[in-house]
Amino acid sequence: MSDTTDWLDQQLSQLKKQESSFINRSILAAAKALAKEQTKRIQQSQDEIDGRIWSPDKW
Repeated sequence: MSDTTDWLDQQLSQLKKQESSFINRSILAAAKALAKEQTKRIQQSQDEIDGRIWSPDKW
């Protein structure tokens, strides 16, 4: 994970602990899951670009 994602994860966890409303805790948990999924998709996209650049078919 990147520094920004780590920071966001920590902030969302802290807010979730302080929150008493189930709905708000659920929203914070969903935001945390979304950030994790976005990080995964960004990495996959970067890996795909690297793979396409180094493809022997393009040489």
